[in-house]
Amino acid sequence: MPDALPRRGVLRRATIVLALLAAVAALGFAPRLAHAAGRAGPTPPSLYAPGWQAGAPAIAGRAAWRGGVAAWRAGADLAAEAARYLGSGKFTSLPGAWCADAVSFWLKATGRPPLASRMAASGFAYGRALAAPEAGALVVTSHHVGVVARVYADGSFDMISGNWGHRVAAAHMRVAPGMAFRRP
Repeated sequence: MPDALPRRGVLRRATIVLALLAAVAALGFAPRLAHAAGRAGPTPPSLYAPGWQAGAPAIAGRAAWRGGVAAWRAGADLAAEAARYLGSGKFTSLPGAWCADAVSFWLKATGRPPLASRMAASGFAYGRALAAPEAGALVVTSHHVGVVARVYADGSFDMISGNWGHRVAAAHMRVAPGMAFRRP
């Protein structure tokens, strides 16, 4: 009988470990299951998809720049593309904050080059500086980046961004010190 007690302890630990592994796996698959059930907006392709080859972002960026402004205008509107994801949770598989990842995804989806890095502040160097918000422009602070969806007569604006309350959300904003607007 003394050998039965250690075996029970080992079985309990193994059961707990398996339950924890199942819970972690379920959390990892939850966003994909929500997309499959049609509850989480459009399913974005993985950044690590087999068709995504080394150098592809740079090649796409160069192609978009070569097309110039006319090619950008012919593409989908940036604010409309961002609005398609309203309510979605984190749709990138990359760790950490994801507002810049979301904006880069939307920029690429509309035929524009992505931000230079995964940092929100990389938006300060993107495109052309604007004195005031314009629909379709990027709004950048040192810790967040989003897309201006609508501008009101009083100068306030609506912004759509990722990682706003852990989801893609719209927020009504007023121009504040340290805020920059960039035309892609």
